[in-house]
Amino acid sequence: MKQNEKSSKLVWFLLVIFVPAVFALTVFGIVLSFMGVDVVEEAKNKIPVINSAFKEDDEVAVTSNVQEKQWKSKFDEQEDYIKMLSADLQKKEKEVTDLKTNIALLEKQVEDAEASVKDEENTQLKKLYEAMSAKDAAAVMTEMNNNQVISILALLQAETQASILAKLDAKRAAELTVLMANNSL
Repeated sequence: MKQNEKSSKLVWFLLVIFVPAVFALTVFGIVLSFMGVDVVEEAKNKIPVINSAFKEDDEVAVTSNVQEKQWKSKFDEQEDYIKMLSADLQKKEKEVTDLKTNIALLEKQVEDAEASVKDEENTQLKKLYEAMSAKDAAAVMTEMNNNQVISILALLQAETQASILAKLDAKRAAELTVLMANNSL
């Protein structure tokens, strides 16, 4: 029973005093708003409890704003760093491309130099064997393998080749002739 009495007093208080008071304040606030009074600002300035509640909201908003600025600052720093790294990467890629071009050029120069040296050696070898008698050239060639003889004969004129082959052993001359024919195909 006592509990019933307490709850009935609470219900009576809520229904008779609290709800009508909240309703009256709400209607009063709406009427003042229509009249041009900023009710929220006035409440902030005049009522300490509401003022402190709004200050906390403002502090949270300020803190949030400060954190947002810090994150934006960090983001901008990272973005600048990425741009710097991208520029460095492009610079390095250009250097690599330039170096590859230089390597290709140097390799071509080496090949040209080797070909020039080889041509010079072949010219000297050709002059040497053309200056020899066919008999002496054939005697030297008997000590060489077939590949070496064929490469030397390829440098010489047809008449010189013929005279040297004529001085070689018939069997060896036949082998060399077959190899030269196969190489020319």
